[in-house]
Amino acid sequence: MLLTPIKDITLRPYQADAIDALRARIRVGDRSLILCAGTGAGKTVMAAHLMHQAAMKGSYSLFIVDRVALVDQTSAVFTDYGLDHGVVQGNHPRWSPREHIQVCSAQTLARRSLPRHPSLIVVDEAHCQYKSTLDLMARYPEAVKIGLTATPFTKGMGRHWDQVVNVIPTRRLIDQGYLIEPTIYVAKAPEDDELGINSYGEFSDDSATEAGIRIVGDVVQEWIDKTTKHFGGPVKTIVFSATVKHGQALCEAFASAGFNFQQISYLDRNDDERAAKIAEFRREDSLIHGLVSCGVLTKGFDVPDVRCGISCRPYRKSLSSHMQEIGRVMRIAPGKDKALWLDHSGNIERFGIEMFEVWEDGPGPLDKAEKRDTPARKREAKAREKIKCPECSGAMRGGTCLACGWQRPARSDVIEVAGELREFTRPSMQARAGLRAECINSPRMVWDAALAFTFERSRKGEDHARRWAYGIWRGVYPTSKLPHGWYHLRPPVAPDPAAYALIEREVRRFRKTSRRSAA
Repeated sequence: MLLTPIKDITLRPYQADAIDALRARIRVGDRSLILCAGTGAGKTVMAAHLMHQAAMKGSYSLFIVDRVALVDQTSAVFTDYGLDHGVVQGNHPRWSPREHIQVCSAQTLARRSLPRHPSLIVVDEAHCQYKSTLDLMARYPEAVKIGLTATPFTKGMGRHWDQVVNVIPTRRLIDQGYLIEPTIYVAKAPEDDELGINSYGEFSDDSATEAGIRIVGDVVQEWIDKTTKHFGGPVKTIVFSATVKHGQALCEAFASAGFNFQQISYLDRNDDERAAKIAEFRREDSLIHGLVSCGVLTKGFDVPDVRCGISCRPYRKSLSSHMQEIGRVMRIAPGKDKALWLDHSGNIERFGIEMFEVWEDGPGPLDKAEKRDTPARKREAKAREKIKCPECSGAMRGGTCLACGWQRPARSDVIEVAGELREFTRPSMQARAGLRAECINSPRMVWDAALAFTFERSRKGEDHARRWAYGIWRGVYPTSKLPHGWYHLRPPVAPDPAAYALIEREVRRFRKTSRRSAA
């Protein structure tokens, strides 16, 4: 029998920093902390590290998940890392309640007692706010509780969690090669006036099903066209449907076109049937082209080599559900250099701009983040124009299409006012008086050069390098603010020589001025 080698738990630098931040909060008395990071940041790995450290001290730890599929997925990860553990889920063969580490189904844990009091409770997908899990947390006030989530947007989270430790923005994970930013297409979707609203303020299942079934043919054709264009043919795909009925219609439409799409839902005869479908889908040479999910694979599901996601379930308020779904295609895998997201729900037009903001800057403090799922979003004409490329229907970010590269034209320098034409003066970044280098007309080029300079020379880490670069740049543009999103850009491999020379002169000038002041 071949044995799989046990992997070491090796933390990336930002993961080690996040764990240090957690421990710092625990030392000052916090007992309930959210560890917030996007899909692919390695939240489960960080949790495995914490639980391994606790087990080494003889402490009892619980890792709580809300899906049967995630029980086995997490157990497999812990096994890969050589962590002895038991599983609390139905009649699971790994039932071993005296192991220091327990992987628990939230539903089973609510009905079953354990032999020890936990010192550490890790709650996966903590934004779900299950009452049984919150009650369990309350029963052990002295235990440290760590909630894992990419989207701490659920109203009321602040009542159960003390602080958020933000690990790393999604944009930096993309820039550093830990995630793939999907190419997004805003495809045909039901109009909002076709969708009814339920008592929770979300689109109703019945109306989303009826409207979605009317465009299943468009969904299949768009998938064929775009996967052929980008990959040369079918690729492993996840589809998110509004209801099981909608999912059945999608599977039938794909089958009519000659493709094998299987639905994961309560219609599965038992957990074994569902597990068999997922196991087959995980295979590199899977016979299943795609899985269709109705609320099952939205959170935590990890099949890194999925290359395409199709959004067919519209959301009116739930930014978290939208971001959880799109995260399923962003993980890296060997040979995977591209991912697609086909939006047949209108969710990109509702949430796209805010999603990009969260990717850039993180969700923010808990009191702000927990309100993000509260307001209803509308697909108004102005918002749709900002996010949808007029050339290819790709998603726009910062005036550039992520699919075809089309750039929105700059605003005209002439505007019409009361029947006459006047020159429109754009606000510009003013360089410090006395600077004559031509490159100062390109503040972004100067910023790139500052990053390159400080990353080469700083001995105090990335944060120090970025703060130093910002100080230099503000010395060049003392009355200007750094544009949104620039601060976390990666330093260029080959900065502009003239801009780099300007940065060198600025540093020498500052040091010379500092020496004079000291004298």
